Amino acid sequence: MLFPLVGLLARLSLCAAPASVTLDIPVLVAGYGSAFFEQTAREFEGLHPEVKIRLHGDPRINDQVRIRVMAGDYPDATDAVLLYPNLIQAGRILDLAPWLDGPNWEGDAPWRSTFLPGVLDRWTGAEKQTQSPAEMASRHSPPVYGLPFAHAVWTIFYDKKRFRENGWEVPRTWDEFFALCERMEAAGVAPVSLPGMFMRYGDAFLRAAHYNLVGPDGYQAYNQLAPGTRTDPRFIRAADVLQRLATRHLIKGWEGMNHTAAQLAFIESRAAMTVSASWFVNEMRGKIPAGFELGAMNFPVFADGITDPATLQTQSAYYFLFVNGDPARERAAVDFFRYLTSRAVAARFARTVDSPVALRAVQPGDYSPAMRDTATLIARSPASFDAAPPASAAQLAFINQAMTDARYRLMTGRITPREFGERLEAAAASERARRADPDRVETRHGLAAALLLLVLAVLIGWMVWAWFVQGRRRNGADSSAAEKGARRSFSAAASEHLGRLRGPMAFGFVGPALALFGALVILPGLVSFVWAFTRWDGFGGRTPAGLFNFKWLLLESDVFWFALKNNLYLMIVPALVVVPAALFFATLIHRGVWGAGVFRVVFLFPNMLGGIAATLLWMSAYDPHGGLVNTALVKLGFDGFDGFAWLSQAHLYGALIPIYLWMACGFNLVLYLAAMEGIPDDLYEAAELEGASEARQFFTITLPLIREVLVISAVFLVIGGLNAFEMIWLLTSQDPASGSHTLSTLMVSTMFQEFQIGRATAIAVVMFVLVLVGSAAVMRALKRESVEI
Repeated sequence: MLFPLVGLLARLSLCAAPASVTLDIPVLVAGYGSAFFEQTAREFEGLHPEVKIRLHGDPRINDQVRIRVMAGDYPDATDAVLLYPNLIQAGRILDLAPWLDGPNWEGDAPWRSTFLPGVLDRWTGAEKQTQSPAEMASRHSPPVYGLPFAHAVWTIFYDKKRFRENGWEVPRTWDEFFALCERMEAAGVAPVSLPGMFMRYGDAFLRAAHYNLVGPDGYQAYNQLAPGTRTDPRFIRAADVLQRLATRHLIKGWEGMNHTAAQLAFIESRAAMTVSASWFVNEMRGKIPAGFELGAMNFPVFADGITDPATLQTQSAYYFLFVNGDPARERAAVDFFRYLTSRAVAARFARTVDSPVALRAVQPGDYSPAMRDTATLIARSPASFDAAPPASAAQLAFINQAMTDARYRLMTGRITPREFGERLEAAAASERARRADPDRVETRHGLAAALLLLVLAVLIGWMVWAWFVQGRRRNGADSSAAEKGARRSFSAAASEHLGRLRGPMAFGFVGPALALFGALVILPGLVSFVWAFTRWDGFGGRTPAGLFNFKWLLLESDVFWFALKNNLYLMIVPALVVVPAALFFATLIHRGVWGAGVFRVVFLFPNMLGGIAATLLWMSAYDPHGGLVNTALVKLGFDGFDGFAWLSQAHLYGALIPIYLWMACGFNLVLYLAAMEGIPDDLYEAAELEGASEARQFFTITLPLIREVLVISAVFLVIGGLNAFEMIWLLTSQDPASGSHTLSTLMVSTMFQEFQIGRATAIAVVMFVLVLVGSAAVMRALKRESVEI
């Protein structure tokens, strides 16, 4: 009788609150959408009219909330991916243990007991630094900071009907699994589809095999970067499973597939199995054909594995409630999540979204037939392990780059499983050393850094000498009295016609624009320069770092030099294709080729789409199976391009050239054409009378007279090559390997995935210097000296 009475009193206390409470809850729109949560918020408002909930979802909510939190604008609750260990240590996340020890929404049991076993453990036990002695003395349960709801389970999906027709059995061990893959290939069927553009999906095989061999203690040591865990023979065996699968048994062209294409390959029976979490069913709703008997199997195990074969690999969506200093708002936020995790709401989520929840209330009968296997696996599972355990900033840096790079090489057969483990162990050792000595910098690229600084110094010195010394010398020698008189006459005529512009009036014209530019561009830029000399994770305090961020980038970071090399490629190679092509077509149109008006529109059309839309179009065109490019090449007789993975990381930058040509040719064509149409026809007529060919007219008349426009075009290409971002970011599914990064993608990854704000702003400063010096050098090199004879 105690819990029903306590639950009733808790709800009455909330209803009795005289002042209205508005909760701000941003949620991630991914595999589950936001419609269900918005509906639940409206229901809760109906039960508690004094509470208003601003629940809003967005696929990019992670970035939006990160920026808000960095600015000190905390929501009431969110499931966005943040650096929660740091926020917990700073005392910004609400400890839910006292509430979990209280009643559930129905008031008939402790709230804690309504969750599945183990799901609360992920965010249990971390003590905040700001905890008072009174809080510590009054505590009965360890602190809990994350509240799970949607409960994804990683499984291998398969077509039951196809298995039955071919006499295939669900494998129990890895030996049986690979034997099954060979039987499938003998029957002409690709065994597994996996998204190569998001190779993290392959980690599900690595985690399952590794956990089965090392158990919970070994898995915890691995995730804490314990020494030797990545060169452990058991980890090497797990890596061998992933490599064997990736190099022998994946669908052709998998490296160029995104996760949707990989899932469709399975649904369209081009692959017998696919790997995904349980959100697969909701994502593919409406696309699974009638009669398709979707099955889900757990990952196989080793014959000498030490964990129960029924142990599941899970990935719950956790909500975190923020401390905001207002007990009424905190109580209202907790009560909303108590309602969200109630029996009726949880069962409705399972029926509506067709996805598991981290609550005991949901039964297998609440799911559709497509999810029954997953529900049965959950019901029979004696334990689970987390596919994405909490990570510190150092671990995030390790996971987000070193693992991405090594995983790519492992799955494409470029390194052996042992080399994979050794690379990861070296990266983990580096992170441990940096944790012990934050100012440590290992010199790996001393010569390259010295050469880069020397080149920049030479360019700056050359430009200063050219602009100031040569400029003064030329003005002193060549400026004639006639020229000075002409300039004075022009100035006097302008003043007489327009009148002298007085100071206040001039400030009225220029002042507002200058103020806005200063406030929105110059001031943030100066702040960024200051941040580049600090350490800051975006949530705690900033500490001075001196030149550490720049030294680390130039001397130690391999990824920085990969990114710089890729930027240089994008500055030079596309220009070598785009500029000649744009000049050629501009000349044809200028010469009056048939259909010139139509060609202007056709060439300019890609610029109307924008970079993101155009990139998405090309992503579809480059699809290995059914994409326009491969289909056209195969039809033309180039059978080797059947299933060719254009967007794999090995071919990515070569595949960018047609995209750049398609997107940039029209803009540059218009620039060149406008300059050509300003050339007097008399020059061409005189050249024709002298017997000059059209080719000679182009090189002696057209090209010299549009030189200034060519300079502008070259500067645009330099800036575009150095600032390249959205194309690479989208074509790599926001997860570039080291060899695919540009400086812009590296900056974004460093800031929003590794939470290294100081280092990210240092990259921005380097980019600013490179753009400034590169653009000025190009302009100076291509500038034509005007000398009177």
